[in-house]
Amino acid sequence: MIRIKELTEEEKITLESMKKSHPGHMPRMRAHAILLSHSGFEVQELSDIFGVCRQTTATWLKSWTKEGICGLLDKPRSGRPRKIIAA
Repeated sequence: MIRIKELTEEEKITLESMKKSHPGHMPRMRAHAILLSHSGFEVQELSDIFGVCRQTTATWLKSWTKEGICGLLDKPRSGRPRKIIAA
């Protein structure tokens, strides 16, 4: 079972800030998931909350464990970004 057990005060402050004000939606969700995991939520509960599969949630937690805050950021992707067209 994957769970974030220890966070320093600095990490908590950084994650709260990221959750509230990061310009990207996905990094905000990932930061929130880390904080909830630290509070005792299980992977399946987090998956249900965020509407993603267990593997995605586990990947977020593993990325945090391995890379810290940088693991929560979107990685560069190849190809052109999608265009959003107002209907």
